[in-house]
Amino acid sequence: MTTLLTDNLPLLAGAPNGIKKLRGLILELAVRGKLVQQDPNDEPASAFLKRIAEEKAELVAEGQIKKQKTPSTIAEEKQLFELPAGWEWASTATLTLLITDGTHHTPTYISSGVPFISVKDIDGTTISFSNCKYISQEEHTAINARCNPEQGDILLCRIGTLGRPTIVDTEVPFSLFVSVGLLKLPKKTEFSRYFHCVLSSPLMYRQYDQIKAGGSHTNKLNLGDIPRLFVPVPPLNEQYRIVAKVDELMDLCDRLEAEQANAGNAHAQLVQALLDSLTQASDAAEFTTNWQRLAEHFHTLFTTEPSIDALKQTLLQLAVMGKLVSQDPSDEPASEFVKRIQAEKQHYLAKSKARKQKDLAADLRSEPPFEVPTCWEWQTIDDVLHVSGGITLGRKLSGRKLLSKPYLRVANVQRGRLEMEQIKEVEVPEDEVEKYLLRNGDLLITEGGDWDKVGRTAIWRDELPECLNQNHVFRARAVVKDWEPRWAEMYLNSASARKYFAGSSKQTTNLASINMTQLRACAFPLPPLGEQLRIVAKVDQLMALCDQLKTRLTQVRQLNEQLASTLVERSLAEDAQQGSIATDRQVARTLLAAEITHQLHSLRTFGQRKLQKVIYLAEHTARLAAIQGNYLRDAAGPHDRQLMTKVEGEMQIHQWYERIERETVGHAYRPLSHAGQHRLAYSSAWSAAERTTIEQVIELMRDWDTDRCEMTVTLYAAWNDFILEGRPVSDEAIVNEVMHSWNDTKLRFGETEWLAVLAEMKKHKILMPTGFGKRTTGGMLSLPGFE
Repeated sequence: MTTLLTDNLPLLAGAPNGIKKLRGLILELAVRGKLVQQDPNDEPASAFLKRIAEEKAELVAEGQIKKQKTPSTIAEEKQLFELPAGWEWASTATLTLLITDGTHHTPTYISSGVPFISVKDIDGTTISFSNCKYISQEEHTAINARCNPEQGDILLCRIGTLGRPTIVDTEVPFSLFVSVGLLKLPKKTEFSRYFHCVLSSPLMYRQYDQIKAGGSHTNKLNLGDIPRLFVPVPPLNEQYRIVAKVDELMDLCDRLEAEQANAGNAHAQLVQALLDSLTQASDAAEFTTNWQRLAEHFHTLFTTEPSIDALKQTLLQLAVMGKLVSQDPSDEPASEFVKRIQAEKQHYLAKSKARKQKDLAADLRSEPPFEVPTCWEWQTIDDVLHVSGGITLGRKLSGRKLLSKPYLRVANVQRGRLEMEQIKEVEVPEDEVEKYLLRNGDLLITEGGDWDKVGRTAIWRDELPECLNQNHVFRARAVVKDWEPRWAEMYLNSASARKYFAGSSKQTTNLASINMTQLRACAFPLPPLGEQLRIVAKVDQLMALCDQLKTRLTQVRQLNEQLASTLVERSLAEDAQQGSIATDRQVARTLLAAEITHQLHSLRTFGQRKLQKVIYLAEHTARLAAIQGNYLRDAAGPHDRQLMTKVEGEMQIHQWYERIERETVGHAYRPLSHAGQHRLAYSSAWSAAERTTIEQVIELMRDWDTDRCEMTVTLYAAWNDFILEGRPVSDEAIVNEVMHSWNDTKLRFGETEWLAVLAEMKKHKILMPTGFGKRTTGGMLSLPGFE
């Protein structure tokens, strides 16, 4: 199993939470006896357990420990899995001199003294004295009379966070709180490292979960339950080999983790540098050059969710800077649009019941953060929108007629969307409802809270009837009908606006907020209305592409997770050396198609029809049960159209290969940015025997033209159907079946040609069917009028 594990470390580590799962798998294999080879010359575990019993008996006779209850043997039906020869099941009580816990009383803490250790001070590796509390020597002496941790003992978290076993590796005296259990081990035989592996393994965490007590908010291992935990015990010498192998593999995990972190940081820095080059371009020529550099490496750059989010934010910034679409000189200039807005705003305020606001002082107006195209105008939010506050909660409203209305809080307003799952209601005076009532197209802007909440903007689209906004959410209302609220939403959620809000906000610890004056003073770029509409359409298009990238990324992760999970299952299986691990049909199909395409894509004769035929023959000759093709007797038959559509789509999603039109006729497959990266998963998906047969099929068909592939695989399928149906097999019967019971396109080849190919097939054992798989369906006899 070690070879299977080490050969596939990158695959396992690359899956979601892969390294964490990999560490668990290493420990699971270790305690099942699947990590190192057993040695029949090792002294059996029964002898090791006997020595522990003898040491405990001596200590009881000397009065150093109390006699434990005789632990019952673990009945066979209760054993968790079958152990290798020479191993034994034992309880934790059998393996320890004493199981106890720290003091149940809170001591008096002092500024310095003897360290007092609780759950927060142990992490499964070391005991930390850097942030612990201290008690007096007198209290320490009293506690240690019952619970005396010594070097080589094991601490176990038993309240709150469960598990996290930690070996005592210090001679510094300390005391324990009740949340920490103490497992005192025999001193004559060193086995704390292996015992630590067991207590850290998924096997033991499953037992913790089964026996834990406490409600939904508190996990707890009762002290009386810990002695009954089941421990698989190998011979002592094998314990040492297991610990050495675990150390070796955990070091590998550490290196993989560091490499992933370094690669992730370098990738993030590269992505950000390239994206910054777009927004910082001084002119159109430089922007075009920088964009081309980015486009050439698009599929290798945007391979993580953070990188795609950074791309989205950059596209948004490019949009609000006027760099995403071309300006149209026929558009009405923004200056004319501003005149109409200002005239309408005066009219709106004259008839509105809203309280008159003071004009913004010139020194309050923020400076434009960047240059805009000549046909644009810089304004402030106050110039183009009417900003107002919302309803204040908790007012004294006695004696007034009240109505209950839904209202939006800060939590409901996200960037670019409203979260409507939890809507609260407020009692509001009837004569104030109109004042706070939201209208379709209103912008909702958050006052503050956490750093990411300042200035979050979304559009109200009449999601609820008669809804209001709370006073911590500003409302910005357009005063002209021909207004595109999406443009304002985009700018207020852009990096430039967020930078302004962060710089203007009132800041306290972890919190920030803006007031209405600061919001009104925010600089606001205003393009011509026609250009606003084009920008919004382009942003929608590009954001949809980004969402597609995220979807593909999710699919890749799911594939990796499926492969990793299947590999883990195989690693733990008793007969893991047998058969393939590709049990998921779509994973199996995609990996097989990718390997065939990888080996044959450069050949002029290789296209979609040939790929289908090689898949069919590989499935049936290697007896790949996971493929499960449903093959039709159509013109290109045997053909599974759904299978081909799916595998071609998956290969493109993973950026392995994509199907393209040939310049002459037919299709070819073009390598993409991750071409060849399927091979690690492929080698894990099939057994050595299966891969050998697949390789033989690929080599046999490598130089065949499309007609030769079609004729051979059609004959193979017809012959295989005869075997499945129990019909007598002869050359004439097979050829007759192909020419008259399949598709009429098969008649373009004469009987003599079919017989010649059949005779050639009989020279290769691999091309003689065995009746594997399902019968092909369809054909001329299945068409209406031919039944």
